[in-house]
Amino acid sequence: MDTRTKMYFDEMQEGMAIPSATYGPMDRYKYIPIAIILRDTNPLHLDRGYAHERGMPDVVQQGPLNETFLYRFLTDWLHRPWDLRKTKLRFAANVFPGDLLTCGGTVTRKYRENGEPRIDCQIWQQNQKGEKILTGEATFTLPEKTKG
Repeated sequence: MDTRTKMYFDEMQEGMAIPSATYGPMDRYKYIPIAIILRDTNPLHLDRGYAHERGMPDVVQQGPLNETFLYRFLTDWLHRPWDLRKTKLRFAANVFPGDLLTCGGTVTRKYRENGEPRIDCQIWQQNQKGEKILTGEATFTLPEKTKG
């Protein structure tokens, strides 16, 4: 259950931070069902020996699994998950078993589009070392507390 306070459009201001959330530690055994769902049998995600041969410290978590934590961060904080209108993400680093992923963001724009209140944000995900894993942008809507 998410304990972060749900915000309203009226309370948002450009430059403010979205309350962060941390997930993990990441679990190598969750990579198996994701590999099946994605039909991604790349041994880099499943075979520790193969990953070591390629210079990795361990198997690499699949990118779409990394994304799910960032989407969970956003949709848990929104009043309704479908209020997330769009995202644009860039993968920047790998995630390994045992990593903790912290997601956060900053409001960059508050506006209306076709009468609907909208918020644009810079969003990010980083590991426990402060390395950015995902960076990007998100647009969502929030309900208004007061009607002016």
